[in-house]
Amino acid sequence: MNMPQSAKYALGVAAAAALLAGCSSGATSSFAPAAGGSAAGAAKFVHNGHQLSTSVLSPKAAARLAGKIQVSNLQVKPLEKVAAGTPEIFISDAYAEQVYVFKTTGAYIGTLPQPTEGFSEPQGLCSDSKGNVFVSNTSNSTIDEYTGGKFKAALSDPGYYPVSCSVDPKTNTLAAGNIISTSGGQGGIALFANESGSATQKTDPNMYEVYFTGYYAKTGNLYYSGDNIDFYPAVSSYTNKGKFKLITLKGATLGFAGTVQYSGATTSLAVGDQDTFYGPTFYHVKGNGNVTGQTVLTCSSGFCDIVQAWIHGKTIIGPDASSVSASIFPWPAGGNASKTLSGASFEQPIGSTQAKG
Repeated sequence: MNMPQSAKYALGVAAAAALLAGCSSGATSSFAPAAGGSAAGAAKFVHNGHQLSTSVLSPKAAARLAGKIQVSNLQVKPLEKVAAGTPEIFISDAYAEQVYVFKTTGAYIGTLPQPTEGFSEPQGLCSDSKGNVFVSNTSNSTIDEYTGGKFKAALSDPGYYPVSCSVDPKTNTLAAGNIISTSGGQGGIALFANESGSATQKTDPNMYEVYFTGYYAKTGNLYYSGDNIDFYPAVSSYTNKGKFKLITLKGATLGFAGTVQYSGATTSLAVGDQDTFYGPTFYHVKGNGNVTGQTVLTCSSGFCDIVQAWIHGKTIIGPDASSVSASIFPWPAGGNASKTLSGASFEQPIGSTQAKG
């Protein structure tokens, strides 16, 4: 199903329309996740001119948005020491305002310490080959870097709400996906040459909102999902020549754009469609837009919304904003989850990444 963004928000379905929402210029949060809440007494929140209803929120999340409850310190668990070189899995939680850390066995080992500015609706995550982890700290307009589970630096992304990040494996350039400006205007991408540098802002004339970003192997070409200038789901790119190029998918139609990440196993981009609630689908997309296959995951609850998945070798990590859980699935085979991440008190899991300890 392909529809304008205004129509998607009006439907009030799914965290897809929500968890990518960044933060509106008003005083209220912009998120509207789907977690089986009651429609009774539903309040309205606004993102970029679209009404979002708490009828699709879990009761806890609805109360959180309405300002009736605050983030509980009981959710914080000091991070256990992990042996050097041990892979770790990271899941961001926008409502709990935490980033949870797990062993690859699925066991919960703690939360990342808060950055200097604190977490405020953290969303997309990414990591680099050195094991550094980056957190898109949306409402604070920063990208926070962690090394060995310790806070290292906050990169400022002034004037924008970043909801994603990715690292160029060749140059180590960090790219942030800015959904919208802090005044509610057109988003874009922010490029950081290193952790101490300032952001170089780029506005894609083809895109109004930018969601998730991913570099295509070591080509230096950056791809990203979002809504185009006419508010239809789209994929675009910023090439290594400094040019913007809208990508036409040949063999698939996006209902609501999601994950973008390169996979060595398929030698293609994995482009997620958040509209595929009864079987989360990730299209295998070549750089020219040709779709060569797809991976479909099986929801244990029958209905799920995997927001920003992360591919690591032969696995894909799926934070499920609908069932408020996170699992690991086979990649690119898909199907049922092989493991569930347990022990953390999720409120609204959104982003994921995996990195060495």
